Amino acid sequence: MIITSLTLNENLEEQVPRNAAAFPVLTCYEDMSMRTGGYVPWHWHPDVEFLILIQGGIRLCTNSHTYNIQAGEGAFINSNMLHYKEPLPGPTPLALNQLFDIRLLTGFYKSVFEQKYTAPVLECRELEALQLHPSNTSQRKILDLLRHSYDAADSEEEGYEFTVRNDLSSAWFLLFREVSPLLHSGKVSVNLGEERTKKMMLFIQSHYQEKLSLAQIASAASISERECLRCFRQTLNTSPFTYLLEYRTRMAADALRSTRKSVTEIAGDCGFGTASYFGKIFHKVMDCTPSQYRSLHKG
Repeated sequence: MIITSLTLNENLEEQVPRNAAAFPVLTCYEDMSMRTGGYVPWHWHPDVEFLILIQGGIRLCTNSHTYNIQAGEGAFINSNMLHYKEPLPGPTPLALNQLFDIRLLTGFYKSVFEQKYTAPVLECRELEALQLHPSNTSQRKILDLLRHSYDAADSEEEGYEFTVRNDLSSAWFLLFREVSPLLHSGKVSVNLGEERTKKMMLFIQSHYQEKLSLAQIASAASISERECLRCFRQTLNTSPFTYLLEYRTRMAADALRSTRKSVTEIAGDCGFGTASYFGKIFHKVMDCTPSQYRSLHKG
């Protein structure tokens, strides 16, 4: 499966497409050039995610960390973790992704697999992600298992489900051993700033077509304007208005691809005061004019 866009619900949670609910795994090939704007916006999902980069490089950002991942390397992204991906200079990034419900590995409720091996990882909010390096023997084994799992899922040969589950189980145990020192640090607290930022992101996504003030955005999380700025900077390393402009631009890009509306109409629909201002922001974010973008994505 090739993924080109995200489907987010009202809480910014990605609605992960799956072939069957009975086998909760999404295996997909990601070509960053096919993403709207060429990057993956801030989002989260309950599923855990593994990725292997097979070409180019990406910058993976979470609440507190930034990882520059190159071809041959990979990453683990924890459940419910806000994250963002953008290409690094060079060849177009191509990645193999696997997202899955952890219950694929744990089986029944409160099993030993859940209590001993998966819950400690999911509950460790300090473990936002882990970059996987082939130079590290254990991490190289994880990458090999993930590639084998991906190939099995892609083939869909009889019994591939067993192979995928077995490979992911083995990869998870190796991951568990890699992060054990962090799990024993006792840092499992909920990030209040992250929760507040999610509420404000939701508000922006629901009202991006309107003229918004900092006070309105802050009130969505029942906090002060100063705290609003701090939450965005700490969680997303950006400002509320930069996020708003980038979100408006992404919505405009979708409209340019999917409708025949004029650039002026789309600018108004997406909350930009004038077509000239829209063009300036669009070029800054997308590195091309609205008309050029539409021409590049015809059909």
